[in-house]
Amino acid sequence: MSKPVKVAFVMEGSTDYVVLRAVVRALLKGRDFEPTRVWPELDANLRPMAEGGWGAVYKWCRQLLKQGDGPAHDNPVFAMNDMVVMQVDADVARKKYSDYGINDPPDDELFRRTCEKPCPPPSDTSNALRTVMLGWMGETAVPPKAVLCTPSKSIETWVLVALFPGDADAMSPRIECWWSAEPRLRRYGLIKSGQKLIDKYVANEKGIQDAWPDVRAKCSEAERFSTDFLALVSAD
Repeated sequence: MSKPVKVAFVMEGSTDYVVLRAVVRALLKGRDFEPTRVWPELDANLRPMAEGGWGAVYKWCRQLLKQGDGPAHDNPVFAMNDMVVMQVDADVARKKYSDYGINDPPDDELFRRTCEKPCPPPSDTSNALRTVMLGWMGETAVPPKAVLCTPSKSIETWVLVALFPGDADAMSPRIECWWSAEPRLRRYGLIKSGQKLIDKYVANEKGIQDAWPDVRAKCSEAERFSTDFLALVSAD
């Protein structure tokens, strides 16, 4: 029997964790895995116990550099896990550090301007954002045990395609370039008054897992994440 795969998650928030947990289960196809929620801290009901959002992921990455004298990939979090999934939605490419109250940002593309590119293709924006994310860790290449996850425009695009494949926007070949996923999920009851409802996400977790092959076929960033993740599983 294969040993459980140890997967650590660094993500923007609790609903992102639920989606990614479903995705990992789909990719492992029944193989056991041990999830560890590295950041943000969540309670037993998956409610955040610390700040979340893309800025919190940034601060976590910067903390890696402060914890040792060597490269970020030498941090024990990578040694203790088979892989570390690091998620930042690609809508962050249109942000500025000041939007999150970060006063001492690195001199990168997100600092000098936004790194959002014309879409399609969605990869132009996500590639630019991934370079910025690596810079947060002081890296120029993805660390050996890291898997970057940059859904376009947000992870809600994956949720919409998975759970509501008949939705007019979900069926569009340009869905990764549109900002309509969250408004559509409000219509379907997963988001209310601007809040993503964790209980609704958990209730639909199995549906996301089962539909993952269709999401991969529809969303290029879902396919990239899947390919990168499975490459590390194979290496293990």
